[in-house]
Amino acid sequence: MKNSEVQTLFVCGCCKRSLPASAFYINKKTGLPGNYCKECRKTVSRNHRKNEKRSLAYDRESSYPVITSTEDPTLRRELILHALETVAASIERKRRKVRESEFEYEPDAESRSGSAFESGSESKSELQSKSELELQLQSKSGPKPELELAD
Repeated sequence: MKNSEVQTLFVCGCCKRSLPASAFYINKKTGLPGNYCKECRKTVSRNHRKNEKRSLAYDRESSYPVITSTEDPTLRRELILHALETVAASIERKRRKVRESEFEYEPDAESRSGSAFESGSESKSELQSKSELELQLQSKSGPKPELELAD
């Protein structure tokens, strides 16, 4: 008697065709064929990716105003100035944090005198951009009193 192999057929959940196991992707965890045949899985995945790209590009509204899409020039200017203020405040917080951490690690004040974060070590472009930013902020809201931080 010959040894005949019985070929198991599986039904695709999408196209409802009976196909051999080789027409299905095998699940690595279970070792069983998936619910959709390879052809249907490819078309479903392509359609999903195409629809997902569309939904990301058009349907998603941002939770913050997009400066470049703002039509009103005065509002756009205010948004830009606010963004500049936010960035400048963030940079200042980071510099202050670095200075404080340096102070904790170096107990004597003489070793701090050569610090790279002193105002004398800033380049001309950094000073120029900093002064331009301060002028813009002052023109927007008027002169603000200078606050001195105790180091």
